[in-house]
Amino acid sequence: MDLTALQIADPETLLNDLAPRIRQGGSIEQASTLLCETLYDRCLKGAERSLVLSRVYLSLPYSSLDAGGAQFARETFGIDPKPADLFLCLVGTWGDQEEWRDLRRSKGHRAIPLNRETVTTVPMLARCFQQIGFDLDVVLAGEKGIHLEGVSRAFGLFHVEEAQGSPYIPAQDGFVRPLGVRSAVGCGTMLPNGAVSIWIGFSRHAVTASSALALVPLMPAFWMYASALYRRGALYAR
Repeated sequence: MDLTALQIADPETLLNDLAPRIRQGGSIEQASTLLCETLYDRCLKGAERSLVLSRVYLSLPYSSLDAGGAQFARETFGIDPKPADLFLCLVGTWGDQEEWRDLRRSKGHRAIPLNRETVTTVPMLARCFQQIGFDLDVVLAGEKGIHLEGVSRAFGLFHVEEAQGSPYIPAQDGFVRPLGVRSAVGCGTMLPNGAVSIWIGFSRHAVTASSALALVPLMPAFWMYASALYRRGALYAR
């Protein structure tokens, strides 16, 4: 898969290859990490890997966070969350550095409070929701009883073609510039209960919107195979 020249069938082909391993996996964390690692390995320009970092997020109530994620949320944001408070949680990660291959070693963005303030004031999160097209009212009400018909649905594309100097991409001096990140791309889906899931990749090669558009079906296809794990509450690897 060449992120700079993606073919419309590329995401479907990748997910079809991964489907047996996703279904046999023990948790959403394992399935999401598999997706992140496979994208990291397969997204090549020539012989060079394109992705510096590949990550999957899922919205979860505080009561569903693992111990490390709950501690991160409390200490990082100085809050005492209620069980139903929503967070956008890191559930899969893979990248150039060893510590990016285990969510428990993540030093940032492990669990972000999901509310109107953060969705409008955290630049990358705000941009993701705006571009992908999530309805915040549905997201915030999802765990309070809204149930949508059908399977997970495709939305739009998160895309920042020029990551260096972009107000939407944080850690410019500690991440973007030293690691040569050129573009950021992402896509997402909404699950039948209103939860949202997002994949975000940071590329060392420039990715145009027209090429990245082929990624839109990625997350609905992933959740078609991973939904059984979600329904039985198998969120984190033990």
